[in-house]
Amino acid sequence: MEQELWRKVEELFHAALERPPDARQTFLDGTCNGDIDLRRQVDLLLAKEKQAGSFLERPAIENMRVTLTAAGSLLGQQFGPYRIMSALGAGGMGEVYRAHDRKLGRDVAIKTLPHEFARDAERLSRLRREARTLASLNHPNIAAIYGLVRET
Repeated sequence: MEQELWRKVEELFHAALERPPDARQTFLDGTCNGDIDLRRQVDLLLAKEKQAGSFLERPAIENMRVTLTAAGSLLGQQFGPYRIMSALGAGGMGEVYRAHDRKLGRDVAIKTLPHEFARDAERLSRLRREARTLASLNHPNIAAIYGLVRET
């Protein structure tokens, strides 16, 4: 998403949240001025905000599903310059690990897909879209993408 559109989406999203839920649609009708893409993006964020509920109000550890038995299999392994240090969490799309980039001396997060998903063209496409979307954004609260690699 281009930066100017994202700025408008973010601005309208926050402005809509300041209004009572029953007044948001009327507000957006007036401020989006028929811009279908802008309206769709704001509506998506509002829907996700409603689904998130109290996610940020609970301690993070309650929200994580760490699979230590599955995670143990990658601990200590090397992928290019990255050495897997620990498991961070697991969810519907895969597992996330803390790794150390020996080349640049920094810690990074590595997301892996389960083997059954790595063979699924739709899941791979979804992961690529997620990576492209994140790579196109520049915000301190959004992860930076350093690369997308398919190991065989």
